[in-house]
Amino acid sequence: MEWKKGSMVHWFLFLFSLNVLDIFFTNVSLEANPLALYSWERIGVLPSAFVKVGLVLFFGILCVVTSRIASPAEWNFAGRILRLALIGLVVFYIFVVSWNMILWIL
Repeated sequence: MEWKKGSMVHWFLFLFSLNVLDIFFTNVSLEANPLALYSWERIGVLPSAFVKVGLVLFFGILCVVTSRIASPAEWNFAGRILRLALIGLVVFYIFVVSWNMILWIL
């Protein structure tokens, strides 16, 4: 992936780093997400962290594959949708990581 205007590379790197920060700063005793609690109960905290990072990497692979197989007109539309989803995930993780850091400090 190249660093050019309109590229999603910097958004992926930011999302990936936020995902890792979320894993490091999550306080297991204060978790409120029922899906996370369920996955921690079923497969454990560490495998759940690998699944979480793997989903971000899968989304990145999905975007790369889509950009390769789509025609320029199709990529124009699909790229906008994927970029909006990526930005939405970044905004969500900014909130989650900020909340986790506040709980960690207090």
